[in-house]
Amino acid sequence: MTFRFSIQVPRQVGDQSRTEFYEWLWSRFSDAGLLGVHEGTLLSEEAVLEGLETESWTVDSGEAPRERDWVGHLGQGTAGLYFATDEEAESAVAVLTEIPLITVGPIEKQEPQDWDALWKASFVGVTVPPFWKVLPPWEIPLNPSSGNHQVPIQNLLINPGAGFGTGTHETTQLCLQAIGEISIQNSLQGVLALDFGSGSGILSIGMALLGAKVDAVEIDSLANDNARDNFELNRSSIAQGSLRLSESLEGLDGGSFRYSVIVANILRPVLLEFSELLVNRLSSGGVLILSGLIESDLESVIKKYSELLKAPPTRIYEKGEWRAILWGE
Repeated sequence: MTFRFSIQVPRQVGDQSRTEFYEWLWSRFSDAGLLGVHEGTLLSEEAVLEGLETESWTVDSGEAPRERDWVGHLGQGTAGLYFATDEEAESAVAVLTEIPLITVGPIEKQEPQDWDALWKASFVGVTVPPFWKVLPPWEIPLNPSSGNHQVPIQNLLINPGAGFGTGTHETTQLCLQAIGEISIQNSLQGVLALDFGSGSGILSIGMALLGAKVDAVEIDSLANDNARDNFELNRSSIAQGSLRLSESLEGLDGGSFRYSVIVANILRPVLLEFSELLVNRLSSGGVLILSGLIESDLESVIKKYSELLKAPPTRIYEKGEWRAILWGE
């Protein structure tokens, strides 16, 4: 059992910054029952509303905005303090209420929880049209059956970790939908594909399950560790040698390969920065899928890529406020 209370902390507490104040908390109460300090979280959507994130939103991939300390820029921060006993928590409250500008909340008793079990229960998988079933490794996949009376259900195993893509984000689902619909029209068996900004590897695995030979490119080493775990989870369902992972395209082929399918689920600034590279790597008659976009991103991305491809998009996929753009058939 633990005892928790929250405190409201301005950016400056006396002559200390908020970060310095949190460090003081540890030095003051570490020998007085303090078990932990949670300095708060802020979702990317909330950061946009607060005006703290203006370039882009974080999406379901390994690539994150350069400025990640949104909580540190809030005018008023909320921290949760955890103590071993009620008496120790009360003693800390008595000290903190005497500090100007600090607001202290009531003490709450928290019963022990099996957080691992609760976390696992929170992610049981997601179904994505036209035939995908994304599952964590502790769920038992269904036997493949005709999900749409044309092709079998494709079970895709993903180990949730570090926020690099579990299939729950709309942009990932839009990309999976586009990949699936393309495969129904034209088989991906033996097709060379590129997943640019591959994150957890979920889109790479999806294309490999459909028979493609996939190059996954991701600059984030932590995301790549997660992707390797996910590749191994799906190894029995994927042809040997059909997945390659690299931190750069040049690390795979020195800049020579052309791909029949390219998927990039990242952020608008990155898509614009690498537009010429991606278009130059697309084979004649190939399919390009771009996502990680909201409505206001579409105009600039469509303009840039349509000029390079000399063709308008074939389709725009929508799910909530998120969009994916398709060129090709």
